[in-house]
Amino acid sequence: MTDDEGPLTAAADRELREQARTGARARYLAYLTEALDERGSADPAGMAEALLTALTEWPDIETGELCRCSCHPQLPSSGLHDFGFGCNCTRTRGQRRESFQQLLNGIDDYWQSPEALQIRAADEAAEQDLQTWLAHHPGVVVHSHGGWAPEQWRGEVDEHSFYFRERGGDWDLEIDLRPTGQTMRVVDGQNDDGTTRYRQLDLERGDIIASGTLYTDGYGTNPAERAYFIVKIIRDHLRRKVCAHHSDELAQISDILGSRVRWCPTCGMRLLQD
Repeated sequence: MTDDEGPLTAAADRELREQARTGARARYLAYLTEALDERGSADPAGMAEALLTALTEWPDIETGELCRCSCHPQLPSSGLHDFGFGCNCTRTRGQRRESFQQLLNGIDDYWQSPEALQIRAADEAAEQDLQTWLAHHPGVVVHSHGGWAPEQWRGEVDEHSFYFRERGGDWDLEIDLRPTGQTMRVVDGQNDDGTTRYRQLDLERGDIIASGTLYTDGYGTNPAERAYFIVKIIRDHLRRKVCAHHSDELAQISDILGSRVRWCPTCGMRLLQD
C-alpha cells in the first residue's frame, strides 16, 4: 500500500511479481553460467539457459501459460534476501551477527529522521486519544493492541474477554476466550547471532460473534475509532443475548407506530424480515 495510490491492486501485484521473477532469472542465469564455466562446459551460457528453462518453466498443455503451482521448481517472486543470494544460509555466525547489528543501527538512524519523528508524534497522539477514550468508558480494558499484518486487539468489555484480529482486509471478533490446551511457536525476537528466537504461546479460543472487512461501516481509521467499533459490536451482541424483545408489548408498540414492529426498540435486532 502507498499513501498516494491506495491499496495494491491484483494486476499491480502480478506485475511486481513478474518483475521480480525477471530479475531473479537474470541473477540465476549468471550464477549457473559461472558454475558451468568452472566445470568446463563448452557453452556455459547456453547450457544455463536450457537448464533454467527446463526446471522452472512448465507451460499448461492446453493454454501454453506458465504454471505457477508450487509442485514445480520456482524462481523467487520477490527480491527477499537478494533473490536468495543474501540468505542467512550463505553467512557465517559472525556475518549474521554483524548484519543484524547493521539492521538495528539502520532502524535507530531511521527513527531519528524527521519523517520518523513525525510518524512517532502522530502515533503518540493517536495513543493518547485512545487512552482518553478508554478513561471515559468504564468497563472497557485494552490489554494490548497494534500490529499491521495482523492487527490484533486483546482486552475486556464488561468483564467479557475479547480478541480482535484483522489481516488482509478481513477481521474476526471473539469473546469469552477459553484455554484450548494447545500451544503455538511464535517469533520472540532475534538472538545475538542474528538468528530468530521463538517461544511457545498458549492458545485461547472464544466465540466468534462478528466478522467483516475493512469496509464495514464504522470500522474507523485510528485506535480510538477502532476501540469504539469493537466495543459497540460486543455490547450490541451481549444486549441481544438477554433482550426479550418486548414480546408482551409489541402489539401496543405497533398500534402506536401504526405499523408492525420490525426492530426491537431496546437491542436493535431485526424482528421481521422484509
